[in-house]
Amino acid sequence: MDRGKGEAAWCLTLSAPAAHRDRFAAALDPFVNSVAVGAPDPQGRSFIEAVAMAEPDRGLIRASLALLAASLGIAEPAVEIERLAPADWLMMSRQAFAPIRIGRFFIRGCDAGDRVPGGCIGLAIDSGMAFGTGRHESTQGCLLALLQLARSRRFARVLDLGCGCGTLGIAAARLWNCRVTASDIDGEAVEVAQGTVRRNGLAARIRTVWSDGPLRRWIARKAPFDLIAANIVPIPLLKLSRGLVRDLAPGGVIILGGMMVTEAAAVERRYRILGLHLLARIDVASWRTLVFMRPGLRTSRLVPRVLHP
Repeated sequence: MDRGKGEAAWCLTLSAPAAHRDRFAAALDPFVNSVAVGAPDPQGRSFIEAVAMAEPDRGLIRASLALLAASLGIAEPAVEIERLAPADWLMMSRQAFAPIRIGRFFIRGCDAGDRVPGGCIGLAIDSGMAFGTGRHESTQGCLLALLQLARSRRFARVLDLGCGCGTLGIAAARLWNCRVTASDIDGEAVEVAQGTVRRNGLAARIRTVWSDGPLRRWIARKAPFDLIAANIVPIPLLKLSRGLVRDLAPGGVIILGGMMVTEAAAVERRYRILGLHLLARIDVASWRTLVFMRPGLRTSRLVPRVLHP
């Protein structure tokens, strides 16, 4: 993916309350090509940085942020918009990602020369313009869920729904040497995931495809899956619940991420109503990952009831 190479770009930065950082990042998303959200600082605020490859509409951006702030009852955050000199922004973004360790997973940039520590599973991940590098707490919760499941289960057919840059599908392929279907509604994310899969040497095991959800015919033809990972957001998790459960094999496991702790109750209730058994809740900061199993396989001591990273 060569977008950004040799082109000028605009950098947008702002600071927002950590509790609302993802809402402000989402407000910027329609106007930019990529958004990065920082961890909360001691004052409870998070730094948000976005890059646009075309000059953004300052008036519309400020109006969008002001409307969101008013709905939340907080002061409008000041946004700085700066034109940057021509450069290879994609390469710069790769170099900016320091390696991180999540359980046994060691995540580094695709072009980084960092050695994988002994006993760790290396994942070479660059976001490009897609979500899911492993820096966000929701992705971290899903990765921890995969590691917990790997203690007692093996999976052969995996669906990574809303794959972003492909982190969860790549992690599953590394853990179980399995076949993975990685799909996203964002064609640009699929393009990023394809490149990431190739750079991890997993093109023979992971198929990356565009899809608007698990109800598409080609996914239905590949079902049932014995593991589904869906790190998206609560509303799609609720809307797609019947299709996800239908495409899950008896005894199969589904990992649901992308929700804050305060949003998780409705998702949990919905999947319980559809007959799934809750195996675990994993909380990372204010984000929750839910792990469910479809009845049909003995699962005593599969994973602890409640997990904490």
